[in-house]
Amino acid sequence: MYDGQSSQVSQQVRVNGMTFSVVSISLLLSILGIFYQTTFSMVSTWVRSETYTHGFLILPIVIWLIWQKRELLSHYPPTPNYIALIPLSIAGMVWMLGYLVDVLVVQQLALVAMLVLSFLVIMGLRLFKVLLFPLIFLFFAVPMGEGLVPTMMEYTATMTVALVKLSGIPVYRDGMFISLPSGNWSVVEACSGVRYLISSITLGCLFAYINYSSYRKRFIFIIVSVIVPVVANGLRAYMIVMLGHLSGMELAVGVDHLIYGWVFFGLVMLILFSIGSKWRDSEDREKVILNSLEQSLESASTTMFIHKHLMTSFLVTLVAVSLWPAWVYALNQYPRMDTYAEIQIPNGQTNWQKNKKKLWEWTPRTVGADQNINQFYSSTQNRSSGPVGLHVAQYPEQKQGAEVVNSRNKLFNNTMPRWRVTKKSTKQVVLNGQEITVISAVVIGPRESLLVWYWYRVGRYYTSDNYMAKFREVEARLLDGRQDAAILTISTPINIGDDEEEAAVADKSLQLFLTEMLPRVEHSLDHVVGQAGNSD
Repeated sequence: MYDGQSSQVSQQVRVNGMTFSVVSISLLLSILGIFYQTTFSMVSTWVRSETYTHGFLILPIVIWLIWQKRELLSHYPPTPNYIALIPLSIAGMVWMLGYLVDVLVVQQLALVAMLVLSFLVIMGLRLFKVLLFPLIFLFFAVPMGEGLVPTMMEYTATMTVALVKLSGIPVYRDGMFISLPSGNWSVVEACSGVRYLISSITLGCLFAYINYSSYRKRFIFIIVSVIVPVVANGLRAYMIVMLGHLSGMELAVGVDHLIYGWVFFGLVMLILFSIGSKWRDSEDREKVILNSLEQSLESASTTMFIHKHLMTSFLVTLVAVSLWPAWVYALNQYPRMDTYAEIQIPNGQTNWQKNKKKLWEWTPRTVGADQNINQFYSSTQNRSSGPVGLHVAQYPEQKQGAEVVNSRNKLFNNTMPRWRVTKKSTKQVVLNGQEITVISAVVIGPRESLLVWYWYRVGRYYTSDNYMAKFREVEARLLDGRQDAAILTISTPINIGDDEEEAAVADKSLQLFLTEMLPRVEHSLDHVVGQAGNSD
């Protein structure tokens, strides 16, 4: 009789485990379907960028990890935690704000957060703890990390130059450009090592979770997985430069440049995992837990799933997350302007007149702008002021792929390979009586060098910070109802041979131009979106 009861309970436990696994996977797929646009944005990035190709593996790995937990999950009844609807709603609101200002990474992080919190709602804290790692692992599906590229490029260039010097080879560095007697090299985004770092952290976390039961071991291995690819990428860059130098620039300068890099990274990761496996824990905590549960089948019989509660919490969760895309849909129904006026090149003031000639070829790279102007001005009264170039890219209605804050909008224009950006920094300037931080840089061309100031105009707000620009975008849209923005760039010639004196003259020219011409530029931008009559 006891055996019969044991068999019945064991069978019910297996059914419960399978039921909960199916519900969990259904929840994942349902939410991804509700937010199909955000899901598609992640998938398209995985397709487009080799750095994030691993994203295709994250969801299958998570589903497999959840399925592996089905036996352990079957011993605990789900206890819906409706209090978790509060953080779930906050995550939904963050997604909506990210959608309104077209910040994909915010939308994607919020979507994953909603997925994680949805599990907390339907199954309660005890079961949530069992699936904590598989759920947190979902965040690796979000294609992020581009913000590390400049820092990693700087580190790679610095370490490469230092190692080349230690090798006794003369080397000269100018920004990201490195010159050796045998030839020239440049550290570009692909050389930053960010893709190696992301891959290493992802694999390192998975390896640590599967092979270690000790949290201390897991933490140590993950930290090592962060440090190793950073150091290895500097060595990889040095190795490639030395291969090119010693072979007379015949090796490691083309496609084999990338091949050598990935082969080297693969060997490094193989060594890392081989060493890490030596401290693998043989004891499986989950088996210990299961054994203790199986010792009391009568208590296990009380853990049968209450399907009604499970399905109720499942439906409540889907309704809660569906409110946010429905709200966005309602906001998008407001009438918008069908056409926008053509932007007018501002006429000069008394001290600044249009120059009919194109004085230099360089312009910043801007993508997706509805309208662009590129005009040159000369000072008629102040002979010490050099000519000033004005470039404006306007986005009357920002949308995905057509926005001021975009990784493809930058001072370096790859369509003009003979121009390079150096001495990039920030500078405090006066815009309409307010002190604003702009991006300042020196752009060196084949015949002249330019001092450049670069910043954003979002609604009526000015900033050069990407994050503040997005915050201002939310503020302008909610308070003023404005969705327009622009990228403004002014430039003037500078003689880099005499830094301090020439920089002071160039700074003065650009500041004088802004003081006199910025109001006219603003009026032109406001006129395009029908706001000229409302200008302060």
